[in-house]
Amino acid sequence: MDRQAVRHTLEQLAAVLELQGESAFRARALRHAARSELLATGRSSALDELREQVPLGLVDMLRIPGLGVAKVRRIHEALAIESLAELEAAAADGRLAALPRFGTKTAETVRRGIASLRQASDVRLFHHAQDEIEGVRRALAGLDGVLRVECAGAVRRCCEVIGELNLVLVHAGHGAPETLEHRLARAPGVTEIGGREGRITLRFASGTVVDVLLTTPDRFGLDWIRATGSAAHVAALESRARAAGVGLDGPHPDEEGAYRALGLEWVPPELREGDGEVEAAARGALPRLVEQADLRGLLHCHSNYSDGTVTIAEWAAACRTAGYEWVGITDHSTSAAYTGGLKAEDVARQHAEIDAVNARAAGVRVLKGVEADILADGSLDYGPDVLDRFDFVIGSIHSRFGMSEAEMTRRVLTAMDDPHLAILGHPTGRLLLQREPYAVDLEQVLRKAAARGVAVEVNADPHRLDLDWRMVRRARELGVAISIGADAHSTGGIAHVAVGLGIARKGWLEAANVLNTRNAAGFLAFAGRRRSRAA
Repeated sequence: MDRQAVRHTLEQLAAVLELQGESAFRARALRHAARSELLATGRSSALDELREQVPLGLVDMLRIPGLGVAKVRRIHEALAIESLAELEAAAADGRLAALPRFGTKTAETVRRGIASLRQASDVRLFHHAQDEIEGVRRALAGLDGVLRVECAGAVRRCCEVIGELNLVLVHAGHGAPETLEHRLARAPGVTEIGGREGRITLRFASGTVVDVLLTTPDRFGLDWIRATGSAAHVAALESRARAAGVGLDGPHPDEEGAYRALGLEWVPPELREGDGEVEAAARGALPRLVEQADLRGLLHCHSNYSDGTVTIAEWAAACRTAGYEWVGITDHSTSAAYTGGLKAEDVARQHAEIDAVNARAAGVRVLKGVEADILADGSLDYGPDVLDRFDFVIGSIHSRFGMSEAEMTRRVLTAMDDPHLAILGHPTGRLLLQREPYAVDLEQVLRKAAARGVAVEVNADPHRLDLDWRMVRRARELGVAISIGADAHSTGGIAHVAVGLGIARKGWLEAANVLNTRNAAGFLAFAGRRRSRAA
């Protein structure tokens, strides 16, 4: 690791230590140890583990001029904000200015700081990109002469990390093109406009830059396909058109018609990666991808019994409002002391509260789960007597990320021998743009999951999106059940599910592949099957 990378990592470590309120003495000791480790191995186990303890969005906030540790903590505690997108919304709607000793000046400084961060960043996480592009789409859709504006590119394909932001804009097709460009240049927030040949680039005061493809109603379908698909997907379509002698220059007002002209089923946007989807569409063999309406249960959420901010009753009410039939509460276990992990003696108290909520809450059922730590030797950090008291167990790794591939693989495989383990949580430990996956042989892990009847999680936290969608498809091929886990610490985290659903769809998953589509009895039967076999 070069010196610049070491310095950057040590700065991140310092930021996380500040947010945790560590003493100056301990912070110096950890920085010294981390520096030696970074130079020797290229990663810092201290930083890897600390990242599990602090919401990543809070570290991003420290990069904003004028926001020190004290202010970031106050924002988090008062407004439950954990991301830059949430912070930007609070700065715009007055909530930030209303905090004691903040005011409108601080709110405006925050908005400008977020804009500067956007301008300096080449890539961003999916949910940040989605928020950015939707704001621009709404602004452009209201302009005179604009008939329709749609998201395209990597955001529409639900890629986990986004570079360019792309829109397709439909106009009437008559009148001078410069008139439309003049209107776009005067759109709210636009500071710069450029481009050529039906494509323009808009730069906004917020720091957002968007490439816009201009089209007419009769060409919209084909242009939307071209603006959405990866280069490999578009090349596969063009190759098929040449082989069939089909011209693609005629009118194609909708996507379905354009695909039909090539003898293909309509290909869902998430699949347009040039990885066999065109051939499957030609055979009529595309999957019927899982949809939000298929999901019946919410999995992987933390209550105020560990590091969540929400009570059991509040989780039940929020999930009922969101349309879920059941919710699986999975607080951290005893080893996760930094999260206020659930001690064995607190389990009975939590379960009594769940029983009380179930007795009076109609329309939703709360299940008793836990996110147990997988220790270095592969054991779960509760004994069988405690684990037997839960309806289901998610097992996750939150420490010792620097183990070798052989050691880490053995650790995970051993955990799957425990008949209590129903779901392997965030199976590679990655944090997008923050932490690389730990070394593990996923092929071995997925094969054993299939053999043991253990589900593997698609963790829907936008910073994780772990399992990676490419391996989700491999899991499907092997017959591994997948759970979509919100990994939510507040009811706002229910929105994570939509992001995780995009990853599940990119992995070609159908409803039958996803545990969340089962009713509560079906899910509990899955979780209990291995226990009954072991017994």
